[in-house]
Amino acid sequence: MTKSAGTVNQVLSLMTVAFNELTIGIANGWVAPTLNGLRTPGGELSVTIEESSWIASLDHFGKIFGAIFTAFILDIVGRKILLTASAFVLFAIWVIVMFTRSVPILYVMRIMFGVFVGLNDGTNSNYLAENSSPYIRGVFGAVCITLYYIGLLAEFTIATYCSYSNTALINVIITFLAFLPVIWIKEPVQFLLMKGKIAKAEKNFAWLHGSNMNSEEIKVEFERIKQNAQAENLKKSSFKKTITAPANYKSMFIMITIHALAGSTGYFPVMSYASIAFSASDILTPNEFTVLFGIAQTLVVALTSFVISRFSRRTIILISFSLIAASHAVTTGLYYVNSNVVAIPYFPWLIFASITFYASVYAFVYPVVFVIRGELFPLSVKATGGCLSVIAFSTTSFLTTKMFLYISNAYGIEANFLLFAFLTLLTILFVYIFLPETKNKSLIEIQEMLEKND
Repeated sequence: MTKSAGTVNQVLSLMTVAFNELTIGIANGWVAPTLNGLRTPGGELSVTIEESSWIASLDHFGKIFGAIFTAFILDIVGRKILLTASAFVLFAIWVIVMFTRSVPILYVMRIMFGVFVGLNDGTNSNYLAENSSPYIRGVFGAVCITLYYIGLLAEFTIATYCSYSNTALINVIITFLAFLPVIWIKEPVQFLLMKGKIAKAEKNFAWLHGSNMNSEEIKVEFERIKQNAQAENLKKSSFKKTITAPANYKSMFIMITIHALAGSTGYFPVMSYASIAFSASDILTPNEFTVLFGIAQTLVVALTSFVISRFSRRTIILISFSLIAASHAVTTGLYYVNSNVVAIPYFPWLIFASITFYASVYAFVYPVVFVIRGELFPLSVKATGGCLSVIAFSTTSFLTTKMFLYISNAYGIEANFLLFAFLTLLTILFVYIFLPETKNKSLIEIQEMLEKND
């Protein structure tokens, strides 16, 4: 085998897992157009504002528990089992949704969806980082997120133009097709070494690199990973060593804080209530604005794979969140002036442009955060740190999504965007001070960098 064969093998493995992200995008995209339809009198299922806020936010609540569960079992059962279970449950949920018209059952399904998204999120970035070479790691982080947005756009369109039942049926078919290939994915080498499965680790390593263990270069690299896995196992044998190791506590502090701040900048409230936030124009309904909203994000996020491997990860994050803060400020001003000062000409189009610009920039930068999460954590805290990051992100996403309608009713929708702008500025400050650069560095090199900078 050759290096090119190894690249093909890595691509096949990673693409299979990446399709989990497409099914998650489908489930998240279902919320905005469906809630707008369900809030319409005479629909298949009428829901109140209170019920709408729970349907929109309960998945983030479920993600917290999914991430906690993953933290305990990820390094026990491995990445493959959890990713396969996640893909299967995401399929099964749509089977149930197709046959239910009960709001309480929808609550349960949204929680279950969140639990297994938390499980997937706590596993997927680790799988990506551990099963790919540095030269394709960034690109595939972007591919995963691009597939998420393709799923989001597809669902915005499907749920806008199809009935509740037909939408669920289409989702059943897509998620089943995404589940089938996950069964054959390879377990990452680092996990197998951590469990003492040397022979299987050698086999998977050779397959992923398109070579065999007789190659001197492959032997040296495998031995280096093996020694690192042994060192990380020693750290895990002592809770005190695990927590106090410089690379461990620094990576956890940085990534958990970034995820908490990123989750509070408004993306999930905006996405869940897009059809409510947008106003009808002379030619487009709010749901049709939502479809255009999805198209813009999908087009922008597709560019990330070309940018993430060429520019500093840290610089991309700083510039992107600066643009997000500016966008939130503009949105705040538009809503306030239109509601309290004077009716703004072409307001539906201006607010659509402002909110879509924000969501598109967020879609552009999130793959970078996703990749860094897999890169920054040493093996001994990769499961715990990744899952705590998901918990932090899910907690702030849940709170902002749940409170969005209440704040809008009490203080005006502009108050939400003013809050998001302030939290975005905090994110910029934190990234500028604490986040190191990880571009083109191996996982071991990143760990050594964190230790040296202590």
